[in-house]
Amino acid sequence: MKLNIIEDEPKSLIVEFDDTDRGIAELIRGKLQDKADVEFVAVTKTHFEVGKPRLIVKSNKNPKKLVIDAIEEIREELKD
Repeated sequence: MKLNIIEDEPKSLIVEFDDTDRGIAELIRGKLQDKADVEFVAVTKTHFEVGKPRLIVKSNKNPKKLVIDAIEEIREELKD
């Protein structure tokens, strides 16, 4: 799976997912939505048939680190 970083700002991150459906982005969104440091998180798709899913994260802390931490949490859960 390839990720394209569309926007990487100190308090905002937009990541586009290549070669996958919306499911993985939704898993990450689900992990992030309960974090106190996350102000906004959503998954969008420019077109329902051909668009690529995008994860949008706005946070008062480093959003890239929050996404990486969420991915690590998912990995740990899937190991069990």
